[in-house]
Formats: sequence, C-alpha cells, structure tokens
Amino acid sequence: MVDVGTTLVLVESFMISLAVCLLVLPHYIKKAKQVGITGQDIHKPGAPDIAESGGVILMLAYLVGLFFFIPFVNDFRDATLSLEIVGTAATVMLTAFVGLVDDVYETRWRIKVLTPLLGGVPLAVMRLGRTTILTPFGVLDFADLGNIGLILFAVILLFAVTASANGINMFAGLNGLETGSALIMSSALLFLTFRLEKTTGYVILVPFIGALIAFLYFNKYPSRVFPGDVGTFGMGAVIACVAVLADLERAALIMFIPYFVNAILFFIGKLKRVPPPRNAQMNPDGTLPAPSIWSLRSIILRTHPMKEKPLVITMLLLVAIFSIIGMLAYGI
Repeated sequence: MVDVGTTLVLVESFMISLAVCLLVLPHYIKKAKQVGITGQDIHKPGAPDIAESGGVILMLAYLVGLFFFIPFVNDFRDATLSLEIVGTAATVMLTAFVGLVDDVYETRWRIKVLTPLLGGVPLAVMRLGRTTILTPFGVLDFADLGNIGLILFAVILLFAVTASANGINMFAGLNGLETGSALIMSSALLFLTFRLEKTTGYVILVPFIGALIAFLYFNKYPSRVFPGDVGTFGMGAVIACVAVLADLERAALIMFIPYFVNAILFFIGKLKRVPPPRNAQMNPDGTLPAPSIWSLRSIILRTHPMKEKPLVITMLLLVAIFSIIGMLAYGI
C-alpha cells in the first residue's frame, strides 16, 4: 500500500518532471530554431519549420524526476529499488542517445532498427536471475530450457527495448501522436502498477507521465516542437523497462498491438521500396494523403479521408482501446 509519505514523494517527482519540461522546453524551442535544429511540418500550409529533437528536454525532465526518488528509496521498503532506478535511467539514456545520433546523422532504417539493442543491455543485466515472462498465453519460464533458455531470455530482453523504441518511432509523424499514445499507455500501466502493488513500476512511470504531459502541451496540434528519435526511442525504453521490471509484459504486448501492425506494414513497404506515407505532402483540401497502404495511418485514411487533428484523435482512440484490453487481461 502507498502511505502518505510515499504519496508525497510521488507527487513531488511528478511535479518536478512537469515543471522542468515546462520551464526548459520553450528556451530549447527558441534556441533550436536559431541554430537550425528544425524539421518541416509538411502537413501544414507552407510546411513551416518546427523545432526538432525536443525529446532531449523530455528525457532530461524525466530523469531529474526519476533521480529525485534516490534519497527516499527506504520509504518505499523495496530493497532493489535503487538498483532498478539506476538501471532504468541507464537504459533510457543509452536508448535516447542512440536516437539522438539517428537525429544528427539520419542513419539508414536497417541500422536504426537494431541500434536500440545497445540500450537494452542494462535492462537485461537487471533481470538476471528472473527468467519468467508473462505473455497473453500464460507464464513462460526460460529456465526450463537450461543455458540456451537463459541466453534466449537475455536476447529477448534486448529486443524488447528495440521493439518498443522502434514501435513508437514508426508510429510517429503527426502532431501529438507519439507523445499522446505514450501517455495513454503509461497511464494504463500506472493503474496496473498501483493495483498490483508494483513499486518499481509506479516509481518509473510517475515522473515520466509528468514529463509527457508537459511535452504534449508543446507537441499537440499545432505542434511547436517534435520529439525526434531521441524522444520516441526514449519513450519506448521507459515503457519497456516498466513492462519487464514490473512484470507487466502481458499488458504491454497487448497495448503494443497497433504498433506491431504498423511496424509490419512499414517493413513490407520498405521491402517493396515504397516511400513512407508520412513523408507525403498533404492534399489541397487539407486531408492527409495515403499514397500506399503500408502504414496503419494509411489504412485508416483509405477507409475515411481525414485532416491531421481528427486522424490523431482516431489513432489515439485505437491505442486507448488496446490499453484498456491490456488492463482487462489482469482481471479488472
């Protein structure tokens, strides 16, 4: 149970992340435009330049809020909490750094898909000795397979980070979509962590949600800042850490179904050498184009043409539906 003292620490961590992001991000947006760290918002008239890689501030705000817990870990009566906070921070920082490199050097998609594996190393190390994963079909214990199972388990943890990071990254491209979807999933996971009394889970998530809310204020339609790969990769890393360390793999797998569908379509399109639909200019009537069917967005647009804002709402509702299903998997 969460007592008054720990509740106060949680609230303070939330407010710190929220405040840091709200206070620092406007200065970053101004400076990014001055030095040319921008990207075109091709779904707006005139394709205006928008500050890019704002996820740097999102991750900074989150980590400040997360490290706030360190002096108070004894209040949570969890012997491994300090280690898991540091390990989560290491995973997030490594994965976000890989995203920042991608932002700067615009690496090829084949490289981008695999580089977040580096960020999964701290998470895999933290899970040594715990070899079970809760899947939608039951508990899977890799220890039953002997040494090969342990190696396979470590590899799966590495791929959990890269799958989560790339899933959110491929889902991006519309104002507020990646931030809003991460906020929806994180809120659903937070509910489960409190209900199931997963201390590590809600400690990781509370400052993250604070930072996401602040960032969404600037990232929502019409966006003033884009998160960049540093932001989308970092978001994915946080969610992967929560899923693994709070034993919520089953919920996360269900919640990520729209992302998995979108990623599969993306890879098919790449193999067919079809340009990503999100790079296409908007139509003269303001609706967004669907030049191919190789993304979840395009399938929705082929069914019903929309402008950007209603499309974002539609896709967020889809994420919310699967987030609710993920919660229901735990008997809510």
